[in-house]
Amino acid sequence: MQRLILLCGLSLVLFLSACRKDDQNPESLMEQFLRTDSENEQITQFEDDGAEASMDQRVSVGDASEMLSSSRCAIIIRDTVSIPRRITIDYGPVNCLCRDGRYRRGIIIIEYTGTRGVSGSTASMSFSNYFVNDRGISGNRSLIFGTSTTGNPLRTAQFNLSITHPNRSGSWTRQGVRIREKIAGDSTVTLMDDVYLITGSGSGSGANGVTFSHSILTPLRKEGACRWLVSGSIQFSRNNQAARTLDFGNGLCDDQATITTSNGVRAITLP
Repeated sequence: MQRLILLCGLSLVLFLSACRKDDQNPESLMEQFLRTDSENEQITQFEDDGAEASMDQRVSVGDASEMLSSSRCAIIIRDTVSIPRRITIDYGPVNCLCRDGRYRRGIIIIEYTGTRGVSGSTASMSFSNYFVNDRGISGNRSLIFGTSTTGNPLRTAQFNLSITHPNRSGSWTRQGVRIREKIAGDSTVTLMDDVYLITGSGSGSGANGVTFSHSILTPLRKEGACRWLVSGSIQFSRNNQAARTLDFGNGLCDDQATITTSNGVRAITLP
């Protein structure tokens, strides 16, 4: 009996040791990092959509709320008197289910000059007690409107954000630029037929001294009717380690992506 207990105890120690080693596996940590940053990417793209819908004078505040949230739980206030003009998107103090399947609460404040979509117009976003799926988001994001060489609407977004996670200590920071070319849907007021091609780069840091940089290798395709990015790829470097590439697929609206490393290609499921 003592021998059996000893063997069981030894097996438990070896199992826990293996779990700890797996938790510290560089590839496992990189996969966790890429999943987290991928969701952060998708979250912040939605905020740009919200800013544009709210700025579009063709859209009533009620319709803009319906575009962004279920049961019109987002309250949108347009101040057309102040300079710069101001829009407040208030999701309320409790979680509000949004069009992208995520829950939001708190306030987005948008200050803008000019007119949505007109070259040279600008908008800036700030946040007050703002959470997405219980992740706190603070900092700022700005939009500059322009026109691409092919005549499509162009939005250049510059961002400097801090993101806290409910079950983790510390916070992530993300800085960089995104250039969004709208290749479909600009002639209608709905967001569902919008299609963007997104390029850009950035950097940031996370808890425990993690630093990273990233660059979009092939344009990310964002479709208004899909929660996830449907195609495109981003190359990441974490703590100056060998770069990894996150690929969002071939155009299907699904939660599947792949990570390419020096050891090959691995499939992952996006948040």
